[in-house]
Amino acid sequence: MSVENSSSHALITMISRCLSGQWLIEPNWLLQHSDLILRADKGDDMSKLWPTMESNLLVQSAGAFAAAGKDETIGKGQALGVINLVGPVYKYSTYYATSSKNLVSMLAQLANDSRVGGVKLIVDSPGGMLHGTREAYEAVLNFPKPILAVVDGYCASAMYYMVAGSNRIVATQPSDQIGSIGTYRTIADWNKYYASFGLDIFDIYAKGSSQKNEEVRQFFESGGKNSELMQKQLTVYNDQFISDVKAGRGDRLTGKGQDPMEGRIFFPNDAIENGIIDEQISDSETLGLLSDMVATNKQSTIQMSNSKFSTFLTAMGNLVKSANDEQETPEGAAPTVEQLSNQITELTSARDQALGQVTTLTTERDAAAASVATLTNKVTELEGKIEVLGEQPGAMGTKVSKAKDEIPKGDGGQQTLRQVIDDLETEKEAAAMGF
Repeated sequence: MSVENSSSHALITMISRCLSGQWLIEPNWLLQHSDLILRADKGDDMSKLWPTMESNLLVQSAGAFAAAGKDETIGKGQALGVINLVGPVYKYSTYYATSSKNLVSMLAQLANDSRVGGVKLIVDSPGGMLHGTREAYEAVLNFPKPILAVVDGYCASAMYYMVAGSNRIVATQPSDQIGSIGTYRTIADWNKYYASFGLDIFDIYAKGSSQKNEEVRQFFESGGKNSELMQKQLTVYNDQFISDVKAGRGDRLTGKGQDPMEGRIFFPNDAIENGIIDEQISDSETLGLLSDMVATNKQSTIQMSNSKFSTFLTAMGNLVKSANDEQETPEGAAPTVEQLSNQITELTSARDQALGQVTTLTTERDAAAASVATLTNKVTELEGKIEVLGEQPGAMGTKVSKAKDEIPKGDGGQQTLRQVIDDLETEKEAAAMGF
C-alpha cells in the first residue's frame, strides 16, 4: 500500500472511530479539522496547534483581568474561573478533545473555591459523544455561581447540550454557529470495504444471542432501508436532549423564528431570535459581563438573606405574642397551642396513673396465685396423710384435734375421701378464689 493510500486509510479510520456509536456532533467541523485530529491521533505534539482543556483563575487589577499569581492573596469571590472547551467532546480525556468528565471535575473544584465568584466557559466545539454529556449539563445547570458560556466559533450539538444550563450564553462573532440540537448515528459497512481487498468478514453469534446487534443487522440486511430499531433508540436519546435544553433555557426560548429543536444550526442573529443564546458581544466585553453577573448574584444573595431574616423575626414575634396571650378561646374557635399542650399534659398524667394501677393489680394477682399454690400443696400433703391413717388397724377411729382443717363427723354414715377433702376449710377457700 502506498504512503498516500496509507494516510487516506488512517484518515478514514480515524473519522469512522470519531463517529461510531450515538453522537451529538456537527459533522462539518470534523471534516474541517480532520487533518489536526489525524495528527493528534498519531501522537504528534499538538501543544502549539490545539488549545488544551484547562482551568485558570483571573483577577482584576488596574481595570484589566490577568492570570492570578501562584502565591497571590485573593479575597472571597474576587477571582473568575476560565475553562477552555475546544474540540470534539469525549466522555474521558484525550489530548485533542474536551472531556465531559473533566468539566464536571473542574466545576466541582471551582464551586468549592471561595475565591471564585463566577466561571467563563470558552466554547468552540461541534459536540461529540452522547454518553457523559448529560452529566456535564447537570453540573453546569446546578453550579452555585454564575456561569457565562462564550461561543468562539462552534457551540453545536453535545457542546450546546452541556452549556444549555448556563446563566447566559453569548456569541462573539457574526460567523459563530450555534445549535444543531439533535442526535444521529453514522454507520459504515466495513465488510464491503475489506472485501475490496479480498478479505471476507463473517459474524457468528451464540444461539442465545439472536437479538444482539439486532438494529445493525436489520439495517445491513435490508441494504440500509430498514432503520426502524436504530431510530427508536436514537429517539429516546434525542427526547431527553430536547427536554433538558428546554429546562436549561426556560422562558428564554422565545418560540420565534425557526424551531431550534429540529436540528438546525444558526448564526447569532437567528439564535438570539429563537432564544438559544442571549446576545452577541465582543470577546473583550465578556469578563466585564461576568463580573456584573457576579455582583448581581451577590446582591440577590444579600437580599434573600435579609428577607429570610425578616421572616424569621416576624415568626418569632408572632410566637411570643401567642405565648403571652391569656385570653380564653372563643366558642367554636380553633384551640391555641397552649391549650393543646395542657390537654396533652393532662392525658399523659391520666395514662401514667392507669399504668400504676395496672402494676398494683398485677402484683396482687401474682401474690394470690402464690397463695393458691401454697394451699394446693398443703391439700396434697393432707390427702397423703389421710390415706396412710385409713390403712391402719383398730376398732376406734383416729382422733384428731379440732382445728381449722378438722374433718366433720357427719350423721354417722361413712364419707368418701373426696367428700372429706371437699369439706376442708382450705379447700373451700381455694374454690371461692376460683381454683
